[in-house]
Amino acid sequence: MRFLQNERTSRVALVLLLIAVGAFGALLLLDLLTIGPGHPPPGALQKWYIPRPGYGYAENGSVVVNRTIDRDVILIGDVEEGCPPPFPDCSPYCSHAVYLDTGSGDRYLVVNWYFDDDADLARAEGNLCSDLRSSGNVASAGLILPGEPDRSPDAPIVSPITVTKYESETSSGYFGVVEKPLSPEHDDYFIVYYGVYGPAVLPDHAAALEGLMLRSSSLRGARSLASCT
Repeated sequence: MRFLQNERTSRVALVLLLIAVGAFGALLLLDLLTIGPGHPPPGALQKWYIPRPGYGYAENGSVVVNRTIDRDVILIGDVEEGCPPPFPDCSPYCSHAVYLDTGSGDRYLVVNWYFDDDADLARAEGNLCSDLRSSGNVASAGLILPGEPDRSPDAPIVSPITVTKYESETSSGYFGVVEKPLSPEHDDYFIVYYGVYGPAVLPDHAAALEGLMLRSSSLRGARSLASCT
């Protein structure tokens, strides 16, 4: 009788174990379908377009951080989560970073808003454009970027993109929207800002802003903010 009870207990335990494994597997599958195979999580995508420092090793084996992004432009501090003033919190997945041109002393700002739904993107564009118009001047502009440093031999030498130019007393720069850059099958959308702090004549900062753009993820296919046109 005790043997039968032990056997019955073992069967119940096995069934419960199989149910637990099945539930865990279902959660993993749901997560996989939501994010997609091989796609980074939102925490990584909210920093996707922000140029970050490189890392190397010193002679003693310690890790060395190379904060130089392009020529005299270096990263100040770390990439920060959240949106900086003067821009609104259009997405829960937002990060920014500040850079310094050690030659001129100018400070630059890159902001990355990430969305996983096109409806959220559309609402964010409307809110952002309303905010930009109330605080500065907004216009559509075209930029021609040289081919990305890691482009393939068959890629175009230049990459023309359409952006929204923003000029204010606080910051001046360019906004771009990139839709589904990782995969046509995956819902990932980005609003990116590359600018300089303070009022500025943007052509005077073309080299620094171009360097930041080329050292982020590819902006190929970027467009201007829809609600600002």
